[in-house]
Amino acid sequence: MEFKSKYGTVYYHDTQWNTKSLKGKSLEIESIESSIENAFNLISQFCMLKSKESYLLIASRVEASQINLKKIYNLCGFITVEHTLDVSSFGFDFKKVESLLNKFPVYVEDYSTECINEIEDISTEEFKFGRFYEDPFIEPSKAIDRSRFWIRDLINQDAKIKVLKKKNIVVGFMAYKVKDKRADLILGGLKEKYRHLAYGFWASILMNIKDANEFHTMISSSNVDVLNLYSYFGFRFENPRFGFHKHL
Repeated sequence: MEFKSKYGTVYYHDTQWNTKSLKGKSLEIESIESSIENAFNLISQFCMLKSKESYLLIASRVEASQINLKKIYNLCGFITVEHTLDVSSFGFDFKKVESLLNKFPVYVEDYSTECINEIEDISTEEFKFGRFYEDPFIEPSKAIDRSRFWIRDLINQDAKIKVLKKKNIVVGFMAYKVKDKRADLILGGLKEKYRHLAYGFWASILMNIKDANEFHTMISSSNVDVLNLYSYFGFRFENPRFGFHKHL
């Protein structure tokens, strides 16, 4: 969708997964077309319109190098809620992954419908990072709801999910999508009690996605454990971005 005014254009989309947890309308700004001189007026005008339309939250991500745009977002009443990094397998050390899995075998399998509640429980109990968790003005219960709804949305979108079981109980999962030999790792984690299996679990995931030759994900730079994990496997970090929220 787009919003046009004499100051420029805002490209955006509604965010249904945020709306469910907030119990009110939300959207994300994808990009803007405007001069620096007009950007403040454009964003202010857009926010005023969406407030009248009963939106509760406007989100956006901005490249770290866009200093002027970050300043404008702050002047328009946005707050910084996260810092993210894109992670890619360019530089991926396949031999290290294979060697690790041989030493510490971890076996994953495709999820079944009986696993959904257990996967949701992990997503609501173990996740601590991300824009909803790091926004001080969003209640923790709403961040938890967002994680639970996200699992259902991924299943409805036909995302693939692999799980790790111990004594027939799901203790870890990874949701992902594959297109044109590219795998996007969307959401995953382990129960606290089984965090010692993290490196073997991720290695098993990477080895078991057979129809992909490159892997991508996005992480919060606050999540040092996961940052170290991808660094260990030789992944590359790029495109640092700041996440912004405006509560209306």
